[in-house]
Amino acid sequence: MLAEGACGCMIEVAADDPPPGALLMFRMRERAIAKHVGILSDTGTLIHARERLGVIEEPFTRYWRRRLAFAFLYPQPGRR
Repeated sequence: MLAEGACGCMIEVAADDPPPGALLMFRMRERAIAKHVGILSDTGTLIHARERLGVIEEPFTRYWRRRLAFAFLYPQPGRR
């Protein structure tokens, strides 16, 4: 599973209030596996790829917040 792999090399943070720069994993349907990924920008937008649109930046709206399953931060060099 994608989230399990991220746990091995990233720092999991609370999904209810992810910080800027967090890697976000979404379930597109209730109880489905999390398989859509985006990055939260420092301006509160979501950067991710969408079919037929490519990589886009859009507001991190309630639609996305409801589907958010996991949030991770990249480890800082020399820290874990």
